[in-house]
Amino acid sequence: METMSSSTGSAEVEDRVVGPLREVRRPLHQGLAKLQAAAQAVAAGEPGKALTALDQALAFLQRTFLPACEAEEFTLFIAVDGVYGATGAVAVMRAQHQVMVEMTGDLEKVVAAARQANDPAAYAGLLHPLLYGLYGLARGHLESEDAAYLTVLDEHLSESQVGVIVDNLDRIASARRAPAR
Repeated sequence: METMSSSTGSAEVEDRVVGPLREVRRPLHQGLAKLQAAAQAVAAGEPGKALTALDQALAFLQRTFLPACEAEEFTLFIAVDGVYGATGAVAVMRAQHQVMVEMTGDLEKVVAAARQANDPAAYAGLLHPLLYGLYGLARGHLESEDAAYLTVLDEHLSESQVGVIVDNLDRIASARRAPAR
């Protein structure tokens, strides 16, 4: 058994078999800081730094976070449905994935307009709600999955079953990653 801290570090969780699954999800939790950094850079009013931070936030969302969400739908969510014995047991989480895809699309459009104007601060009224909103939704989403789904999977799956999920998460997410711009 492995003892892991939650993403917030506030509680200790003793894992029987899902430690590797928590580990593969760690970059998702850590990458959320890019959204906060981008919002802070916009507020600082230096266009070059703000655009760079916005590009980093978008790259995280498009090439790491959203591909991982899509991979979850074909791996983690199917396993959870199987444990619960109910198709669609994770429908709320799938809906959250769709909202995050749409919000990322909105963010991409606002960043493009800010880039064209070379003035991200002029778009702060649109950028801040998107960046902080995505941060809050994504953090809540990840922490909810960790607390609810990883706990139930830890109780019902074997190490080899978790290994298959981890391998498939990586394989599917890698295939879905958006090309670098």
